[in-house]
Amino acid sequence: MKTLPIIITGILSLFTLSSAFAEQEMKTEHIVLSQLMNAIADNNYEAFLSNGTPTFKKNIPKQAFSSVSDQLAPLIRKGYTTEYLSKLHQNGNTVHLWKISYVDSKENSVAKMGVIDGKVSGFWLF
Repeated sequence: MKTLPIIITGILSLFTLSSAFAEQEMKTEHIVLSQLMNAIADNNYEAFLSNGTPTFKKNIPKQAFSSVSDQLAPLIRKGYTTEYLSKLHQNGNTVHLWKISYVDSKENSVAKMGVIDGKVSGFWLF
């Protein structure tokens, strides 16, 4: 019967470690989200692409980025809050979803960020 407490302690330790890793991943992904949002607010194309995969960088034309920035920068600059919604696994990507609420506006967005090997593989605000 002495092995049962050891097994239970081991299992609880795994849950604690798993939770710590999940929290760290969320913090890291939230930092990346903030960097992307700041790049949009500043119309900084290079900063927006800086943590992207080669495919991400290739598929985001500067003109398309500037168009999105022109529309969203005023909202982002006034401030926003984020609410983490979920993590999904799609086509080899880890996909994070957030609700974005803009200060002084009734507008909201959903941010969807795909990540592969620590690099942004896709980013959408809708």
